[in-house]
This record gives sequence, structure tokens and C-alpha cells, in this order.
Amino acid sequence: MNYYSYVIFSKESGTFYYGYFENLEKVLEMHNSDQIAPTKGKGPWVLLFSERFDTRIRAIRQSSFYRSVKGQRFLKNTLNF
Repeated sequence: MNYYSYVIFSKESGTFYYGYFENLEKVLEMHNSDQIAPTKGKGPWVLLFSERFDTRIRAIRQSSFYRSVKGQRFLKNTLNF
């Protein structure tokens, strides 16, 4: 099974969210329909970046990496902002 680590952004609230899930389309729909507590009421959300992994653990670790200083630098360089 494939797992994804992802970064979403809400232009309206200026908020980023970092997570992992098996299905990117479904999780984005869940964020936008306020089914995920940390992002509830802060949308609409758009997918900025994602990476596919073979294991859940690797996706979780990458999602945690995005939250670190090095991860923030990586995302800034990758996304050009």
C-alpha cells in the first residue's frame, strides 16, 4: 500500500498543515469539509506538495521532517517561496 506525506495551505487563513494519509484526494476532501479537527474552519485548503512512500512509518517521518527547521528550508527551496 502507498502512503503519502503532504503539505496543504489555506490562503484565507495563511496556515500550512503537514500530514500523512493513504489517499490524497480523500484527505484533501476531508480537510475542506471540516472533518479533520486541526484544520476545521480554516480552509479552503489546496495541496502544495506531496511525496509517496511504501510504508506508513516513512510517510510519518517525512511529515514530521516538514515541521523541522531543515524541513521548512527544504519546502521553501522546493516550492520557491
